Amino acid sequence: MPHTKHILLLVETSKIFGRGLLEGIGSYAVAHGRWSLYMEERSLGEREPDWLRRWTGDGIIIRSYYEDVIDAIVSRRVPAVDTNTRVEGHGLPLVYVDEEALARMAVEHFLERRFQRVAFCTIEEGAWVDRRRRAFAQETRRHGIPCHWFSAECQGRSLWEAQRQELAEWAQSLPKPIAVLAANDVCGMRLIDACRSVDIPIPEQIAVLGVDNDPVITTLTSPPMSSIDLNTPRIGYEAAALLDRMMHGEKPPRSELLLPPRGVVARESTDVFAMADPELAEALTFIRRHACDGITVGDVVHRLALSRATLERRFRRYLNRTPKDEILRIRLEQVKKLLTRTRHPLPEVAALAGFKTASHMSVVFKREVGMSPSTYRKTAAVEEE
Repeated sequence: MPHTKHILLLVETSKIFGRGLLEGIGSYAVAHGRWSLYMEERSLGEREPDWLRRWTGDGIIIRSYYEDVIDAIVSRRVPAVDTNTRVEGHGLPLVYVDEEALARMAVEHFLERRFQRVAFCTIEEGAWVDRRRRAFAQETRRHGIPCHWFSAECQGRSLWEAQRQELAEWAQSLPKPIAVLAANDVCGMRLIDACRSVDIPIPEQIAVLGVDNDPVITTLTSPPMSSIDLNTPRIGYEAAALLDRMMHGEKPPRSELLLPPRGVVARESTDVFAMADPELAEALTFIRRHACDGITVGDVVHRLALSRATLERRFRRYLNRTPKDEILRIRLEQVKKLLTRTRHPLPEVAALAGFKTASHMSVVFKREVGMSPSTYRKTAAVEEE
């Protein structure tokens, strides 16, 4: 009988990032190995457990704040994989988020909504914040977009009232309209709360995009917060796969394994268009909210009480496309999301994306994307593995 590997998981259970990692690790263990997994309920900020130096096993996956915890892992001289950038230079192989891909997704989301100014906001510091901030700065420079920065001087749970005042004053000082990437969902939630305390409308004046896509935090805010889904189960899965290879004798890789986020999950906190033409902004918002309900250009014309020719002219002038093009673009984006994130059959995908039939959707999708919906789904599944 094959030897059962004993794997220690020093990963927090208190945050969605850690829980996603554990989900992915579990998926790998079920599919590929005889693993006995050991973990405890813990927070990200907990110190080295007393029993760690006495633990004997075959491999470790860790996510920790502290150098002494990392040092204890390294001293064990067993295969180990890190999933956190808060402690750098320790020599453990790292599996983590591709921050450059995250920055591209955030900036693309803001540009689609026609924002010409952006900002980055954080209420804590660390190596992960530095990476995220650098990547966002690089991406905004690439597009020539002015960027504003905020890092809270008041940090810590006991300083929330002072921190909210600090955030509110910064928000009031920003040129508007502006789109803000919050370093994580907690930061985004606090920024939205601070804006509400000084009557800054979200998203009309400040659009807020978080990171982590925590289903609790993103729906606690008013309005609900858009967020980037980091696809942490995949990070956990790949960390487990790397650990498995190392336990079978493969040398640790010298380079980091960085995995792209799944994408932006759009909610009301970025549901706006920052445009000088308010009627065009209203048209774009109406299309984005209702394109998948089967609306036509005629419905948009009726909504705005404009002539069709005027609407077409404004679209071509500002966006270089037609209202019909925009409706189709939104529908196709929805098709892509449904193909990659659900197992819905094609007729259901078509209905949810505003197409009358699956056959019509397939013809349009292949014409615009270059492959059939089924091929797109299979290709995305292979890339996810």
